[in-house]
Amino acid sequence: MGVISNGVLDVFVPDGWKHFEGTDSEGKETPYKLFVYKNANAPFDIFSKCGITICLTPANKFYISPKHFYDNVEDISPMVMGKYQWNGYTCTSLGYPYVMLEAETEAGVLQAMILLKNGDNEIAFDDTDVKAVLESINIVL
Repeated sequence: MGVISNGVLDVFVPDGWKHFEGTDSEGKETPYKLFVYKNANAPFDIFSKCGITICLTPANKFYISPKHFYDNVEDISPMVMGKYQWNGYTCTSLGYPYVMLEAETEAGVLQAMILLKNGDNEIAFDDTDVKAVLESINIVL
């Protein structure tokens, strides 16, 4: 598909993947959250497919890492992907396996939540498409 920009985030969307704008806590569309999901056709597919949720919490907003809300948390080694130094962990949430990444930036805390398995759908952290998405993330504020 190519690189998309929503005014806050630029991200590469591979062929066979689709992006959707996220919503804030009040249910309003926000450019600070973006879904990039494999084999998705419509926004509600994020509930049955696998993909990556990318969020930016601006520096002027309070951020609390959700790490302590998940089960089976295991830290992973910090890594550089694209423009950012990421810290992360694996976990499960309601039985769904995730890789969670966080990067502290001048603009705020950038978070990438990779849902690895959802029903019969699976992706892997080391998949070429997953890495391409993660390496392409760019804050454009």
